[in-house]
Amino acid sequence: LPGVGRKTANVVLNEGFGFSTIAVDTHIFRVSNRTGLAPGKNPDQVERALYNVVPKKYLKDSHHLLLLHGRYTCKSRTPSCKKCVIVKYCKYSQKEL
Repeated sequence: LPGVGRKTANVVLNEGFGFSTIAVDTHIFRVSNRTGLAPGKNPDQVERALYNVVPKKYLKDSHHLLLLHGRYTCKSRTPSCKKCVIVKYCKYSQKEL
């Protein structure tokens, strides 16, 4: 559809139709790069990398888990590294413990 980008299409497929898609928004992009889970220079690269590292059985839920982690813990300006449950795996060089 004209005007519908990849992220929106992935959200609709995931939420509306139950497909195992990952819609890479700013939060998922940040978490994926900071942690080293799926680094990439743009959302498409991060999406492809996530499909390679996230086990298939977790794909459907990974979108929400990564998004919420980025929104409430791994925040843009003030990440809450002290309360982060995956901090020991994180590759973010500026984490504050």
